[in-house]
Amino acid sequence: MNIKTNSRRRFLGIVSASCVSLAGLPGLLKGDEKAAESPLVDSLPTLQCPTDTGITVCWAVNGLSLGSIEFGINPNELNQTAYGEMTGLKAYHDRFFQIRLEGLEPGRRYYYRTATTPLEYVAGHIQRRGETIFGDIFSFETPCPGRKTATFSVINDTHNRSETLKLVTKKLSELDADYTIWNGDILGSYDDSEKSVQAVLKPGGGASFSTDRPLLYVPGNHEYYGRWARNLPYLFAPWEHPNIEDRKFSRNFVVRNGPLALIGLDTGDNRSDTNPDKDGTIMFDPYRSAQRDWLERALKSPAVATALFVVTVCHIPLFDPNPEANGGDIPVAHGRFQRQAGKLWGELFNRYDVQLVVGAHTHFYRYDAPTSERGWAQIVGGGPDSSRHPITVIHGTAGDDFMEIAVHELVTGKKLDVFTFTRRN
Repeated sequence: MNIKTNSRRRFLGIVSASCVSLAGLPGLLKGDEKAAESPLVDSLPTLQCPTDTGITVCWAVNGLSLGSIEFGINPNELNQTAYGEMTGLKAYHDRFFQIRLEGLEPGRRYYYRTATTPLEYVAGHIQRRGETIFGDIFSFETPCPGRKTATFSVINDTHNRSETLKLVTKKLSELDADYTIWNGDILGSYDDSEKSVQAVLKPGGGASFSTDRPLLYVPGNHEYYGRWARNLPYLFAPWEHPNIEDRKFSRNFVVRNGPLALIGLDTGDNRSDTNPDKDGTIMFDPYRSAQRDWLERALKSPAVATALFVVTVCHIPLFDPNPEANGGDIPVAHGRFQRQAGKLWGELFNRYDVQLVVGAHTHFYRYDAPTSERGWAQIVGGGPDSSRHPITVIHGTAGDDFMEIAVHELVTGKKLDVFTFTRRN
């Protein structure tokens, strides 16, 4: 829903976003001369980290600003405001915002708009605000286990290729899923802040698929490449798990909506910790091992235990039918699947009746049917180059008795496969 508003100042030159930064932090891009030439607001908002009682709204700006969100259950009466304050300071930044809305009700539609106010430091403690820019009004629904149906779409390995992103965003608009999951490798390498902002906040030059439907990020191995990679929490809002011990797994998530539970896991890099190219700068083996305990807690939680269908999404496949494939544990080779994670997590998938794992990474679509030893199916999404492999969007619809998974090929528009899963016992 997109409701035009009588703003005091209209958006100019706005393009779409897919994420943003940490509220209340000082600017990261000081001295950016482009900010003076560009409109202050540089993207549409993106919804992240949805729970039944909260959601994060993200957007990009082109100069030092105060940011807030006006929201409510009536589009004509946005009577609540979230300021994203931290230690008494309202959220301000010179490139991006992340502002959390809390105290929401499960299964309810809310309306919201961004408010961006230019801010100038005159001297010392003296500051001056400019005229506030109000965005268009958008809406979202909070997750709710009581819904009868739930839908999701998975995209992957876009690598910031403009033609691929045009195909992907067009299909996402047609499918109109409850949630879009971006299953890793948005960029080839996160080398600087501006390149990262452009790729993550404005994919393909602008796409509005995440203003009304939340976007869930699953990191790929390329999310760990480049000198700016350690700053990605400024673009991908961290998940704040209820248990403090789980907050170190800020990229893992559980989203329960209707009969469906979605679980996001982080397979890390596809090269071993001892790979000479990494020169001792990574330690993913213990990280993947620790996620096993997080995963078991998640699988035991009411949100997952009572779901009729459980889908796990992780970037690197957990199984490969080729017995010669590198499982990420050969020091000098490129891993095609994640052997360690497959052993650690796969046993839990069997025990707790996870039906499907959605992977990516290889750029080649395939389906691995369950076996007597591996009770879960695996679908690997294709892309990003249609001249080599099909570019896919994987779309799921879950109801009372069945979950249908359709694999869409984007160049011809055909469905490559349709799979049906029955509800869990």
